Amino acid sequence: MTFRVRPFGESDYAAFARIKSLAEGRRLSVDDLQAEDRRWDHAHYEKVRVVAADEENAPLGYGEIYHEPTRFEPRRYFLRLGVDGPRRRQGIGAALWEHLAAELDERDARVCALWTGDRTACQAFIEKRGFAEVIRAYQQVVALATAPMPLGAAEARVGDAVAVRTLAELRERDGDPALVAAYQLHTVARLDQPTLGPVTAPPFVDWLVYNVEAAAALPDAYFIAVDGDRFVGCSSVRRSSEDQLEIGITAVLPAYRRRGIARLLKLRVHDWARRNGYREIHTSTTGPNVGILRLNESLGYVVVGSWGGYELRFSR
Repeated sequence: MTFRVRPFGESDYAAFARIKSLAEGRRLSVDDLQAEDRRWDHAHYEKVRVVAADEENAPLGYGEIYHEPTRFEPRRYFLRLGVDGPRRRQGIGAALWEHLAAELDERDARVCALWTGDRTACQAFIEKRGFAEVIRAYQQVVALATAPMPLGAAEARVGDAVAVRTLAELRERDGDPALVAAYQLHTVARLDQPTLGPVTAPPFVDWLVYNVEAAAALPDAYFIAVDGDRFVGCSSVRRSSEDQLEIGITAVLPAYRRRGIARLLKLRVHDWARRNGYREIHTSTTGPNVGILRLNESLGYVVVGSWGGYELRFSR
């Protein structure tokens, strides 16, 4: 089979959505991918996307390197690769990687990183090319019908000094400044979070779309702990299906930790989910984040899977 690697073009979105959905195990639409690309801040973050195309110029796979805004360092890039199912193991992924490796070399990259599942073709592919696992993430699930719900005890422990409100309530009361404060908390409370690279602030518009404007966003289930006028902790979920939710973030400012605030916030999420007919909540966290793992276990979460965070470090 003959193919060539070329830059991504506007006509490639339909194939890109299909191949990316297959590669990542989640349904992605052309409209969503186009909107995400339109929001991309090219003035601050690089993104290079290429496709491998056949003799008729139809995409067989894609690859991209990019700055991750929530893990930004100028010489740290993240990698994504995907090949159409019937076209795998025909050298397409290798050709895409060779092209992107040259792009990384051109940019004097120091690190290339990505997440990938265990025992997958991607895992074997990147390990063969020198990527090494540096952190592990765990997927946890709680069945709401049987999960413990000690909400009263959690409220009693936190007391009256810290109130819990929803993002929707705070926005209705305070307007857009509430959104800005929630956005700032989203980053500041996670600066010491162990993950695949140091935490940095995403563009405000990305946070706004994900948590407020997207069809899956649930501002009524985005709970925020407030000490006076100060936002000190948060826990949020998004709709992943008719009866499932996915936690977007649970984080508390360092000075307010170990007071039971994270437990109370998660229980408020659980209570909201149960009252609104949801069956399960899914979440993920990294192995070094022992506190959240233990908190989740105490609330009925069980580990159902894990995946590795990999890095390739260049000697430059």
